Amino acid sequence: MTQKTYPLTFEQILNLVLQLPAQEQEEIIQQIKINSPKNQEEDLMTVFDRIGRNAQAKGLTEEILEELLADES
Repeated sequence: MTQKTYPLTFEQILNLVLQLPAQEQEEIIQQIKINSPKNQEEDLMTVFDRIGRNAQAKGLTEEILEELLADES
């Protein structure tokens, strides 16, 4: 069986996490904290800007992004 993957929005991910039991939500939060840059407080827009810059540096263009986000239904 082949598993199909597709990009999820931040809101979709958040909604999925909120459906988990509280203990699993806390585990996810702890993992995010462990894997986040140390001693650095960033707001969400700063994080998104950093992710965007990194993606562009690796060759992501607006055209590629639109293709990745296209609804295939």
